[in-house]
Amino acid sequence: MPPRRGRRRGRVRCGNPAAFSLLELLAVVAVIAAITAIAVPAYRGHVATARESALVNAMTTMAVFQEDVKLRTGAYGAGRHDAAAGVTTLADAIGWRPNAEDGTVYVVTAGDASWTVTATAPSGHRACRVFPARAPCL
Repeated sequence: MPPRRGRRRGRVRCGNPAAFSLLELLAVVAVIAAITAIAVPAYRGHVATARESALVNAMTTMAVFQEDVKLRTGAYGAGRHDAAAGVTTLADAIGWRPNAEDGTVYVVTAGDASWTVTATAPSGHRACRVFPARAPCL
């Protein structure tokens, strides 16, 4: 007698044919875990780069004020800007204030030919540059 049409030979699946097996579910979870293991560190790296770029951008704006002070007085200004603590000696020295008060602390030390600024964000991320060369601190 010939086999009936529509009947599958081999392994017969029990239960709901639209359901997932445990093995399929574990495979999907493993793939999601692998993608997450790659994506999360890359995302954190991009966030750190963006934070540093924002700090360096504020420092570059500060450079315009410093050069103006240097032309008028012959020396770079020094001071600190910490809005949370109420310290604004940097604004008094060079007239600079950040565009947004986000809690970042800026500390400027000045020498004869250069000045250094260190910015510390509330998250603890720090950026330091030596101007006018805009070189990272060592």
